[in-house]
Amino acid sequence: MNESQAPATPPPHALVDGSERLSRVRDRTDELELFISGLLAFTLLAVPGRIFDAWATNTVHTEGIHAHALWFGFSIAVGLCYVVAIALIAHLAIRGYWVGLIGLKTHFPQGIRWDRIPLLGGVSRDHYQRMVSTLEQSIAGADRLASVLFSTTLLFALTMVWTGLLTAVLLAIAGVVGALLGAPDQVALTVLGVAYVLFTVTSVLPLVLERAVLRRRARGLPSERLERAVRVVLRGMGFVLPLRLLLPVQLTLQSNLYARNFYVVYFGAVMLAMVIGGVQTFNSTRFALFNRYAVVTDEAVDHGMASAHYESLRSEHDRLLRYPMIPADQISESQLRLFIPHQPQRDNSVARRLCTDTLPKGANVAEGEQAARAAVACLARLWTITLDGAPVALDAFVPMERRDLEMRGLVGYLPLQGLPPGRHDLRLVWNAQSTAKGRERPREFQIPFWYAPD
Repeated sequence: MNESQAPATPPPHALVDGSERLSRVRDRTDELELFISGLLAFTLLAVPGRIFDAWATNTVHTEGIHAHALWFGFSIAVGLCYVVAIALIAHLAIRGYWVGLIGLKTHFPQGIRWDRIPLLGGVSRDHYQRMVSTLEQSIAGADRLASVLFSTTLLFALTMVWTGLLTAVLLAIAGVVGALLGAPDQVALTVLGVAYVLFTVTSVLPLVLERAVLRRRARGLPSERLERAVRVVLRGMGFVLPLRLLLPVQLTLQSNLYARNFYVVYFGAVMLAMVIGGVQTFNSTRFALFNRYAVVTDEAVDHGMASAHYESLRSEHDRLLRYPMIPADQISESQLRLFIPHQPQRDNSVARRLCTDTLPKGANVAEGEQAARAAVACLARLWTITLDGAPVALDAFVPMERRDLEMRGLVGYLPLQGLPPGRHDLRLVWNAQSTAKGRERPREFQIPFWYAPD
């Protein structure tokens, strides 16, 4: 090619460089925010119900570290969905307000015409003029608030997702190590505790070292080792946390807003997300989260009738109430079927202590018929049952798997021949001999039913 030859003219589309494309995108960030918020806000509100169903289905089958892992995953996921959805709905509302202000500015460029407002005296007008911003200021303020809220929401979502992923990895590692050592729960909890302490210390250590560096510099002393230590710690945090992804948003918000207020709002949202799962679970086990039942109290119902005891009356609201149950409140057959759920989170620790002969290794390792007899013999020591005050033996009970209830347990048929028609009371006490508090405390269940033979 001749050096004097002029280069070919680039096509028109090549004249638009990357910076101009980026400028066009920047001019439409409001549209992109509205699209993302509208797409996610109401979708996320439908997700917690499915997460709760998955957790309720699986947590009944586990204990120890597995139950803790399921609960943590459930809390993180549900809290994330609710907090992000609420924040995005608020963002949509602010953006809608912003659009409305722009429309007013377009049609009424003069803004507020104070002299044409009827029934407004001089004192009120002066007060409102000092309080109310101009349309331009309101538009800029709404735009700024919407962008800050949108960015903070994304920062919060990334933090929660990354926390969940890190915890899942730690649990997997702890589970493998615990399985190799034969104590998965103790090892997993120890690993999680050590990891939490290390993370906390690592997060605070750079601040402490930086202060030491400043003090040494003020006295004219060298601080190369301390500075090197700070860089090592920060580099290590970069391997654990996606700082390149989080810091551009976090530092921009911190440096342009009041840092203290930012931390209060940010960590308040994190705490709210963790609490939401607990509130939802508590509400699912209670008849009503807020009530004013001064007469028919919880204590009265406990000694009356609860729908969770009757299979024909159970509903989705009774899902977490794994109570002993009978088919219905009115029995016409000559035998009464009684199903007693087995709950690993509650039964296993007591069974390991009371059933050392039937569970020599802390678990039912028998085979064939012996496995069934060992299960019945062990759980029979956990339960005390009476029918109208007469003891009921569990020797004739058998292990049962209820796919319809998503539970396993014992089932037996109590003979009702010879009983008079009318009300009868079935009373069950779990771990009756215990004096412990908390999870291993004695639990009493009273199931009244009416016998109406054909």
